[in-house]
Amino acid sequence: MRVSPARRRRMNNIIILSVIAAMALLNLPTLIKTYLLEEPTSQYPALFDPELSLNAVYYNRWSLEKRPEGWFINDIQSKHASEVAERWENLEGTEVDADMYSQLEASLSAPQSIEVWFEDREEPQRITLYKTDQFWLLRNWQDQWIAISASEELLFPNVQ
Repeated sequence: MRVSPARRRRMNNIIILSVIAAMALLNLPTLIKTYLLEEPTSQYPALFDPELSLNAVYYNRWSLEKRPEGWFINDIQSKHASEVAERWENLEGTEVDADMYSQLEASLSAPQSIEVWFEDREEPQRITLYKTDQFWLLRNWQDQWIAISASEELLFPNVQ
């Protein structure tokens, strides 16, 4: 029994469409992740804009700078310097709302300042900083107060 050319074409089209449908079905999870789901974001606000690349941090008697050779703390290059830079780049804290800040304001000591430079930026980000007994209070890039619980050595290494 001979199959007509029209029937053969129809069967070929069905097979081709079935293969395309199977490929689309196999790629569906990837397509959903890529185009429909948002990237997970942290529930804690970041100190710096995550889109910017950190170049230098200056604090009184302490500096962290990125050079072509790597990261330097007070002009000393070490693996420790790159760890400190990574810590600063990923720093997040708990948001302190206006009511909580007004309650804390009376107990805050004199403000300190940190100057942070980013690649492709002409002006630094200046961060106001307060140290309390239990946490650091910093003003982030979105003008929010955030509380960070970390030891002083973790944020400001003592390198001579």
